[in-house]
Amino acid sequence: MQKFIRMLEHKMEVAKEDSDFTFFFSLLVTGEAITKMIALLSVASLNIDKDRHQYRILHDLVRANGIGEWSKAIDDMVVGTASQHITSEFRVHQAELTRKVNSDEWQFVAVEELVSALRELNLQVDISAGKKDLKSWFKLFTELRNKTRGHGAIKIESASNAAVYLSRSIDLIVDNLTLLNIPMAYIRRNLSGKYRVTDIVDNSISFSKLKKSDKYHLEDGVYMFLGDFRKVPLIISDSDLSDFFISNGGFTNRKYELLSYCTDDKKSGDSSVYMMPSGQLPPSESDGLGELTAVGECFSNVPSLSYKYIRREELEDQLLSLLKDDRRTVVTLLGRGGIGKTSLALKVIPWLYDTTRFDAIVWFSSRDIDLKISGAKLVTANVISDKDISKYYCSLVLSEEERSKKTFDSIKYFQEQLTKSDIGSCLFVFDNFETTENPLELFKWIDTYIRNPNKVLITTRLRDFIGDYPVNVHGMSYDESEKLIRLTADNLGAGETLTSNLIDEIYNVSAGHPYIIKIMLGELSKQNMKGSLPKIVAGSEEVLTALFERTYAALNPCAQRVFLTLASWNSTVPRLALEAILMVSIDEPLEVEKAIDNLIQYSMAEEFKSNIDGQKFIALPYAAMAFGEKKCRVSPLKAIIGNDVRTLQRFGPAKPEDKKISLSHHFARFLGALPQTETEFENNKNIIERICLSHIDGWLLVSRWLEESGDINLYKIANKYLIRYLENETSEAKKVAAWKQLAELSRELGEPLEEVHSLIEASQYSEVEFSDLSNVANIINRMLSNHELELENNDIKKELLSRLFNVFWRRKSEADAIDLSRMAWLALHLQRLENAKELIELGLSKDPFNRYCLKLREKLDNYHH
Repeated sequence: MQKFIRMLEHKMEVAKEDSDFTFFFSLLVTGEAITKMIALLSVASLNIDKDRHQYRILHDLVRANGIGEWSKAIDDMVVGTASQHITSEFRVHQAELTRKVNSDEWQFVAVEELVSALRELNLQVDISAGKKDLKSWFKLFTELRNKTRGHGAIKIESASNAAVYLSRSIDLIVDNLTLLNIPMAYIRRNLSGKYRVTDIVDNSISFSKLKKSDKYHLEDGVYMFLGDFRKVPLIISDSDLSDFFISNGGFTNRKYELLSYCTDDKKSGDSSVYMMPSGQLPPSESDGLGELTAVGECFSNVPSLSYKYIRREELEDQLLSLLKDDRRTVVTLLGRGGIGKTSLALKVIPWLYDTTRFDAIVWFSSRDIDLKISGAKLVTANVISDKDISKYYCSLVLSEEERSKKTFDSIKYFQEQLTKSDIGSCLFVFDNFETTENPLELFKWIDTYIRNPNKVLITTRLRDFIGDYPVNVHGMSYDESEKLIRLTADNLGAGETLTSNLIDEIYNVSAGHPYIIKIMLGELSKQNMKGSLPKIVAGSEEVLTALFERTYAALNPCAQRVFLTLASWNSTVPRLALEAILMVSIDEPLEVEKAIDNLIQYSMAEEFKSNIDGQKFIALPYAAMAFGEKKCRVSPLKAIIGNDVRTLQRFGPAKPEDKKISLSHHFARFLGALPQTETEFENNKNIIERICLSHIDGWLLVSRWLEESGDINLYKIANKYLIRYLENETSEAKKVAAWKQLAELSRELGEPLEEVHSLIEASQYSEVEFSDLSNVANIINRMLSNHELELENNDIKKELLSRLFNVFWRRKSEADAIDLSRMAWLALHLQRLENAKELIELGLSKDPFNRYCLKLREKLDNYHH
């Protein structure tokens, strides 16, 4: 906290120059700030546990209007009930606060100096003689702070004398307390997923890895490093460390106050995070049973389905096959909240009971929210750490006597069982894996020790690990959804009011999401099956938060930006258009494609292909869009996103069910919405070219749009784009049309050689009609005769005209007399007199009176004479 301390010290120096009285009260403010900081560092060191000790303390601190609650919290965390949950790396700092020391230790002196300050102010001191610990300092300081709030009650002389002692006491803590010098930094995630790190404590090298890796999912804020990265709650700053704001009471159902002890400025925090009750929560309905019981051919603690289940045969067959397969050691069911991952597992697992694949199936639940038709209900996660998992497993397979031995290590024992289980082949099931304390580290631990024939099944919303076999659980099919709709409606007593149209609407709005189907029907049943389904979904904020918040928070800023952009316009969008717009808008364009893939992987967005051109389109399920709209309303990126959305809207709206959807159609709409000016083209050039690089037909569309402008400068760009198209197109018919278009453009640009070259290129394909060949020959003959085309280099002339003539010669049986006369003219330009004569005679044999052939025969006769 060196940066923070230096800012406080500067404030005290300014106060000292003013007066001793001002200095004294500045010291009180500094002491309060340091007390709060020590409390926050201590609470950050608490491991997450089932009894939620960390949340309990934060729940009280965020509401605290005085320093006394902060002092009590420190006591609770270093010697009270919460102390058993502090991380092992914090023990050395805990000892520094709690160890009773003699007068030769700095802690003793710091407490004595504070006692002297209290006595100078004639305040009663309740402290025993002999050894002292530093934690008592905070209780004494609370007395001092509370009894000196009325400034007028203190004499100036007393304040001056007390300031000397209080200053020395605070200096001893600042100079010696190691807790204030642990590695700390403010981190902010870049769009790439890597972090900008600003050291709060000098040389916090522990944070350097965040600058190089995008594998961490840490929200922006103040962090300390104590074994791992731990966010320090109830304090905010910024990447410049311009100020520090600490919780200061004023709690309402919307906000709480944050105070800067350095500048006296104030900010507001979001109180919704701390609105949950602090008491112990009920268990989840999906908790594993308390004992292993014999079921069929194996032992199991897997809970039974407590509700009627709609079959999802394709997923069930896939999962059953994978669980029986010895090659897949770890299988993951991946999908967004409420999509049916747990239900799928609970349906399939009993089918294994009568097989010999597993001798035991052990279920571990980390669920902290039960999704019920009445809404999302908070519950206690049964296991959230490696220690919880190990102790729970041991409680199932070992006696209390074995577990209570001093030398027994539950974590070591469970590791051994992952590798080779004493009860035989075992399937370990981890439900709601993303809510564990550190999913990535926990997965590495499990993956390190698991060995065949044992196996692991994981259900999760997030998959940041590799080494597993993922099964994506998406929304239900229409038939599956219809069955669920009818079943749910019957249970609600509303089955008779269902219509085909209502079933269709429920399916379309829910995108087959089973929990959203249940929520919509639950609300409809309260309104006599009437109401707007989109409004029901959008109004279910608690449900949307339960389904999407955890996944959204895990996305990197680039993926969040993409999601909010999609949520800001209720339309299906071409993936290439979305990528192009955001790659231009975002500083790190290479991250955009990865961000879209992440959204699809986590089922926050859906991707499908056009039946017409095979191009990919992206859409948000309605519930995800409703959640995104809520997020966008308060996002600081709202203005930037709005600008991107306006550009995206130029591609026109679309729906996933549109059978005629295609990128070319939407790209043409985008171009049609742009004024055909050089300025407008330059403004959109990067977007246009990014799309065309992956969509070859785009070059052709843009070149036509540029040609229609009538601007000679845009003609030149159109010429370049047509060449790009021809370099990549493989269809002969399309190439012929493009070469003709390029010839016309070259004529507009006054480039006859390029025009002739394009016409001759167009003639080279078998797809070309013979009449088109004849027309090309006629154009070239006219240009040569009128001297529109001057070919001084005979080699170039011969090369160009020979390519056309040779094609013509091979297909001369298709020619009529006029065609053959044109061909003969080409022969004359090439000095092929015998070929010209042969062609004329052939033409006259087909039409003896053809004037063009007769005129050419006369010309050849004169030529010979």
